[in-house]
Amino acid sequence: MPGSCFIVLKLLNAFEANNVLASQLPIQLPYPDLISHMRTVSEMIALVLFLGIVTYLFMRMWLQRRKLPPGPFPLPLIGNLHQLGYTMFICKKPFVAAIKEFTKEYGSVHTFWFGPMPTVNICDYTTAVDAMVKKGSAFANRNMPYLFNLTRNGRGIIASNGPPWLEQRRFALHTLRNFGLGRNIIEERIMYEFEITCEELERRLDAGESSINPDMMFDLLVGNIINRMLFTDRFEKDEERFFALKRELDKMMDNFTLLDMLIDEWSVNLPLIKQRTEHLLKPLEEVLAFIRAQIEQRKKDIADGIHVIEGEGGDFVDAFLVQMKKDQNSDAPSTFDEKWLEMSLLDLWAAGQETTMVTLNWAFTYLLLHPQVKSRVEEELLSITKGQRPLSITDRPNTPYYNATLSEIHRCAIIVPLNLWRDTSEDTVVGPYLIPKGTAITAQISAIMNDEVYFKNNDEFNPDRYFTGDRVEQMVVPFGLGKRACPGESLAQAELYLMIANFLLRYEVTADPEHMPSMRARKELGTARMAPSYHICFKKRQ
Repeated sequence: MPGSCFIVLKLLNAFEANNVLASQLPIQLPYPDLISHMRTVSEMIALVLFLGIVTYLFMRMWLQRRKLPPGPFPLPLIGNLHQLGYTMFICKKPFVAAIKEFTKEYGSVHTFWFGPMPTVNICDYTTAVDAMVKKGSAFANRNMPYLFNLTRNGRGIIASNGPPWLEQRRFALHTLRNFGLGRNIIEERIMYEFEITCEELERRLDAGESSINPDMMFDLLVGNIINRMLFTDRFEKDEERFFALKRELDKMMDNFTLLDMLIDEWSVNLPLIKQRTEHLLKPLEEVLAFIRAQIEQRKKDIADGIHVIEGEGGDFVDAFLVQMKKDQNSDAPSTFDEKWLEMSLLDLWAAGQETTMVTLNWAFTYLLLHPQVKSRVEEELLSITKGQRPLSITDRPNTPYYNATLSEIHRCAIIVPLNLWRDTSEDTVVGPYLIPKGTAITAQISAIMNDEVYFKNNDEFNPDRYFTGDRVEQMVVPFGLGKRACPGESLAQAELYLMIANFLLRYEVTADPEHMPSMRARKELGTARMAPSYHICFKKRQ
């Protein structure tokens, strides 16, 4: 239907061009009123077409709205985006503020039209668990924006659906668990990278630096942890290669906005949109080129006898190649091929790198801006370790205030403002509503973690809210709910628990007055909500 509007505009332009040309002719036309008459007719035809299209769109929306939960009235083509834009750009409020307003007016289950597509938001924890967890199979299919799937072609852990997705997700969970998740080996890997990071940091401190932008330090720390699990390699002697890749990933995250999710199959080849699509996907191709090179090098090393795989191998690539060979020797259909490997690695590498690093940056933003909270965390950590050893994951039961602070960091950071939609695979009940099969739906994690019913004064950063006995910590679900929850949650939680605590144990950290952190995100309309850059003043504890 947007294509029809485009055609009408082209017709109007054509008629206008004809009129201009006719007016410039040196001879007198035999019927001087003919052109103006034609113009009047063309305008009437265009008006009728326009009104017909608008009427059709309104009728279509009206029929769809009857089958969906209540929500703000949508406009043709743009849906409710004008209301979202008003909240974010005129009122200067974050995305979650608009969702909260809709929730107050229409209830915790409501319809939001994202352009021409109706989507259902679930904005309270109880309903979200009932739908996404207890009825998980009905909500397992991913509704992927066209642009997300343009490179993936239905492959990978994020974009795939059905049996192929289930097979690949199970494999990823099993493999990551074997390589450390849930076992002590993951702590050893995290602390190994942490010690190397601290050695470099202390060289900089000894050289006279005290105020440091932590972005690159956090990037390399997190990047080496995930890279070792996927490829075994560290970016030890080739840091520039890592930072080049990270810059590409950052470009993709910075450039991509929620509005880019509206790009679809009919519009992707329009001149301006085609140019933007290429601009958005170029960084992705750079990261994929790195992944392909890693796979090719591994295959060459195996063929040359340099790399020997024992059992399931030593990393994700090994395990995938082992399974690929098994499936090649059987007649059963399989998703284990190199294209699937590329896309699974892309999903794991990008998600494992970006989400943890963004959360780490927000963590120190909140701690530096709330020194009283930081002091209480430090006191608790020092009372556990006596300042004589690093904090361990086994200490978690003895660090209640630190645990609460981590929950509050997740709740306030809201690093994914708009969760990717899922498609209902059958007619299903959500709250008091029957949701038709094929409806785009999501549990809006940002709204759930800011629900005023459970989180009083939810704009405040306050870890004490978790000691009221209401068990609100279970409603802090930054990694999602149900069958599409993040498969790397255990790794990310372990990284954050160990990194933040051990930085605080080893160093006195304060904000640099000339490069202060801010709780206002770098960009509210992006797919990831990132903290603005800031500096940390490090001083080694005695």
